[in-house]
Amino acid sequence: MHHPYNQNPYFQYQQASQSFNPYHRETKSLPDQWVEYIQPLVTRALSEVEEGINLTHLFQEFILSGVLVGQGFTPEQAIEQVETWEKGESKLLQASKAMK
Repeated sequence: MHHPYNQNPYFQYQQASQSFNPYHRETKSLPDQWVEYIQPLVTRALSEVEEGINLTHLFQEFILSGVLVGQGFTPEQAIEQVETWEKGESKLLQASKAMK
């Protein structure tokens, strides 16, 4: 499993916190950094809503992707991993995708 910690906002925030510089002002809060980091997930989810994918499947897919992002995956890697599961080992993702 690949963990690109240097891109993950939580780990960037932790590194910045460990090397305190009184003259450095953090320009973005950690939640704002996370929102920016997951924007590819949001954009992809919105496009899938427009394609008519059912909401149960959509929520499952993107909540799983968010969990993977929290584990250190990039948003793109997370989406790719969930799609791999959907095409293979996850019967629940396959079933929810087939729902109308």
